[in-house]
Amino acid sequence: MKIILEHIGKSFDGREVLKDLDYVFDADRPVVVKGASGTGKTTLLRIIGGLLSPDKGSVKYEGVERGKCRFAPMFQEQRLIDHLNAVENIRLVCRGMPDKMIADELTKLIPESEILKRAGELSGGTARRVEVVRAILAPSDVLLLDEPLTGLDGDNAERTVGYIMDNLNGRLLIASSHTGLFDGFCSQLLI
Repeated sequence: MKIILEHIGKSFDGREVLKDLDYVFDADRPVVVKGASGTGKTTLLRIIGGLLSPDKGSVKYEGVERGKCRFAPMFQEQRLIDHLNAVENIRLVCRGMPDKMIADELTKLIPESEILKRAGELSGGTARRVEVVRAILAPSDVLLLDEPLTGLDGDNAERTVGYIMDNLNGRLLIASSHTGLFDGFCSQLLI
């Protein structure tokens, strides 16, 4: 599967964020999008996922119909439901998956004692790792991870990158990151 960007441009309030961007994303080659804050990383991920339309250019798909491409997004902003625990939050997008299977996956990134806490009681880093597991477990063709390592210390960030890379299962990965932890596993798109 491939996602092809052709001459993508996007502006906000007269400020050009993306200009004439061409790139081919291939499921055989995970990609990390890098750049300074405000350079358009989040905007690019939203355009790829169909949440935002480019002002110029087009997004094309090979190997899957555009309307049938399934995305598992992870946004920069925390998107857990505060009154649900980690398992319940994941079950919302993984219907039919047994709670034990969800819990087993969660314990690969968070302490077992945190699994049944309400999301609103979790630390920012723990909540971030729950969101990573949710994206990984969601049925998808493309993982769009916007700054998945935000709020994680060195050991947890490294473990999280390993977890992501070990669980791609043929899916296309497009992640944005300020760190170099993805560099050994992914091609880089600098914007």
